[in-house]
Amino acid sequence: MDDYDRREFLSLSLPGFLGVITALPSLCALATRANACEGRISKDGEVHWEAFLEAVSKEAEKQHLDNWNQDSYVQSVASLASRLHLGDPAMAMAMEELKIRLKNGRVDFKYLEERVDFSLCLLQFDEGETIRPHDHPEMTGMILCGSGEIETSNYDPVEIPGQDPTTGHVFLKHAGSEVLQKNNISTLTAKARNIHTLKARKPTQLVDIFTPPYNKERSEKSNWFELSPDPLPGHKDLFEARIEG
Repeated sequence: MDDYDRREFLSLSLPGFLGVITALPSLCALATRANACEGRISKDGEVHWEAFLEAVSKEAEKQHLDNWNQDSYVQSVASLASRLHLGDPAMAMAMEELKIRLKNGRVDFKYLEERVDFSLCLLQFDEGETIRPHDHPEMTGMILCGSGEIETSNYDPVEIPGQDPTTGHVFLKHAGSEVLQKNNISTLTAKARNIHTLKARKPTQLVDIFTPPYNKERSEKSNWFELSPDPLPGHKDLFEARIEG
């Protein structure tokens, strides 16, 4: 995953991130607006940045339990993300500023938070930019669309009885496609929908949460895939894909 090696790794609260990106004044005020009291969040209403991070952290700690359910986890994180207060003035201004930083020809990454149990990354796409099919080994993922519009397609590796793929290839089953707009969410787990690709229809900003986060071992296990343009004969949702490593 050499492309990911170019990402800039930072560990920042949102105020720190905004300071790096936009040098907006009075950024420290954002933390004081966090609406958690001693780590508690109400079951309804919007969640501000610091409260959101702490709530995700508490959920992510559960991955160390023997009975950790990844499907339940990504749904819990998705529920929290659906309440993240994207309309906060400071965050809205930051997203506006970020739009001018979109780089033609490649996706722009910025890690906002990197912890032992999870990482949170902001991705920026210009119109038409893509991330090719790739996987996230042993990881769960949650994508929140902060602005714009983007197509995402997910795949699962499968075996076909009596048929082997070409050497260096795998069979992938199309698990679904969707178009994400502001506040829409997509999820994946280590066992389902883990391979995905994205293509922006408009300038787009996404918030990604990966649990556990990338480390050296998971990065080395990750792969890119070159998907055949046409499905296998007789199978409308099965494709052969070359593993690019």
